[in-house]
Amino acid sequence: MRSSLVVVLIALVAAPAAANAAPFAGRWNGVFHGGRGDQQVLLICRPGAGGALGGLFYMSGDLVGPLENGTVSGDSLRFTVMNFSFHAHREGDQMALVLRIANGNTHEMALRFGSPDTSALVQSPAAAAAALARITVPWDQVPDSVLAAHRLAADVAVGPSDALRAGTLFLVGGGPSQADLNAEFVRLAGGPKARIVVIPTAGVEPGQDADALRQGDAWAKTLGVGHVTVLHTADRKQADDGTFVNPLRDATGVWLAGGEAGRILVSYLGTRTERELMAVLARGGVIGGTSAGALVWGSECQTFGATTDASPYRMGDANALILDDPRSVCFGALRQVVVAPHFTEFRMQPALAKTIAAKPRLLGIGIDEATAFEVHGSVGTVLGRGHVTVLSGAAAGDTTRKALSAGTRYDLARGSMR
Repeated sequence: MRSSLVVVLIALVAAPAAANAAPFAGRWNGVFHGGRGDQQVLLICRPGAGGALGGLFYMSGDLVGPLENGTVSGDSLRFTVMNFSFHAHREGDQMALVLRIANGNTHEMALRFGSPDTSALVQSPAAAAAALARITVPWDQVPDSVLAAHRLAADVAVGPSDALRAGTLFLVGGGPSQADLNAEFVRLAGGPKARIVVIPTAGVEPGQDADALRQGDAWAKTLGVGHVTVLHTADRKQADDGTFVNPLRDATGVWLAGGEAGRILVSYLGTRTERELMAVLARGGVIGGTSAGALVWGSECQTFGATTDASPYRMGDANALILDDPRSVCFGALRQVVVAPHFTEFRMQPALAKTIAAKPRLLGIGIDEATAFEVHGSVGTVLGRGHVTVLSGAAAGDTTRKALSAGTRYDLARGSMR
């Protein structure tokens, strides 16, 4: 899952009555300035039945999703994509799009009318290959014995691993960086004296390794500290090297960035790096992560079949869920737990419910963007602006769901609020 996509998703206020969408029909092009850099935007507007607005929304050539609940009032239009809303105003061939990140800041984009063509974007072979390269993870590098060693027996109870009894997991559901959540992570790591290691591996695409290692100052600024050490490799042999893991032996806090969770697991699962990460927890340190950097701390993860265009924006589709994937194991600091970030924003509830129904021994933890679940021992505390949703299937296949708001404490082992 790519946390960078949420920089384009918004929440907004009540919608006006529908009017004729035909004047908006066509392709609107623009650029979003933010996130990981400038991203090309394509909005395709199509008039629907009764003057309603339909169409498609793309970011950097990837389909984010179809326009839903589209309405037009004069020169203004409103619509939703996934679980987020857009509000735009047209003046001639210009369109101003006002974006409010879910639980975050407001942004603006300028779009220009491109053509009356309302057909879906067709990827070129080169674009399709590039999209596949961004999400392809070389799982064949992980020995079957490593995957088997991380697979828990069905009779293992839900709860923390031994390492987590002393340390803390700080799991963020993704989205743009939130200063208050970053500050809490730094506080847990020791405040001004914190020794923080950042592992950006999930967001490092092939060929970008050197660039990732030069981002220490940027990470320090994001987290609000004076210095961080960046640790990254895509080479399992290096991840198993004693010299490579030296920064972890002195760390009081470790932060894992978002991106593709498979890159973290392929690089570090079953290596000395994983053991040193667990050692950080065992000596009372904190490990934080957002999006992919959060979901790898359960014992299992959800895997989805690739979309036809390799778009990362639709990987939460319950119909594409693979329930018997042998690669669905994770580090396991939380035993018999599956973590689902971007829970509300990516509409992950159906997929997580399907997972828990098929594997009722698991506890599902869905974390909204701009929201953290701070877990010490078996008790987690909700922080931020969204919710943490807990799904349990332990009651004879009867999946139960609890939505927890900020300040709520939940005991994972007991399955109850504290």
